[in-house]
Amino acid sequence: MKAQLVGCSILTGLIWGAVVDVPVEAQPVSPDPAAQKILKARPVVPLPNQDYALCAGAITFNFDKVTYARCALNKNGNSISATQKYNGGNIKTLNTQGNQNGAFVMSTFSPPTLPDKYAAYSCKKTGAYAQCDGGICFESTVGKEFPGLGKLSNREIVCSCPIETSRNYHVWGPNECPTNSSTYDDICSTGLEKKNSMDGKSLRVGNNGPVAVSKALVDYYNIQFKTNHTLKTCSRP
Repeated sequence: MKAQLVGCSILTGLIWGAVVDVPVEAQPVSPDPAAQKILKARPVVPLPNQDYALCAGAITFNFDKVTYARCALNKNGNSISATQKYNGGNIKTLNTQGNQNGAFVMSTFSPPTLPDKYAAYSCKKTGAYAQCDGGICFESTVGKEFPGLGKLSNREIVCSCPIETSRNYHVWGPNECPTNSSTYDDICSTGLEKKNSMDGKSLRVGNNGPVAVSKALVDYYNIQFKTNHTLKTCSRP
């Protein structure tokens, strides 16, 4: 019956010379104008029941202008990600292939599994962060030693992430918000791009724009997967 209805819809569109509408996945929204602009520019797709890496809260190791994050390896879980389209597929296609061949998984987003451990920090000074959404994570690193990151457990994986710099971004940091600005700035990794990108330096995983971006992503995740996650945030003292 579903196939018949689709066929009728297409036929009707051809008869009337109209363009047939293709259903569009609902997208995260935010009341913050800056956050909404970023979310609109990076459409999100849900990835249900797939293995994926969660890098929220991870610490990284910089090498040759790429940073490598020690991330949690989640089996058969639900996540979301920027679509990341390419010729032949998108983030979901790529992660499906990795799930099937066992060689890699993608770094995607879900609310931190330990909400009492991590908070989102608003960073409004020039600084650097690891943009791990869409990063490729290699199964060969699971349970192994990795430079700058130590020995991984059997539920951890290393993901490669671009180093991004911005004047308005947010990162995942400790749940207990700092009481002084210098500690807060250390968590945000504020400072010169050259300093933060040096080999051997560590960065925190984050996202472009205000904390409202991740708030909207958490809300979207809750709607998509019928969960009830919350997001703690920290502001600079």
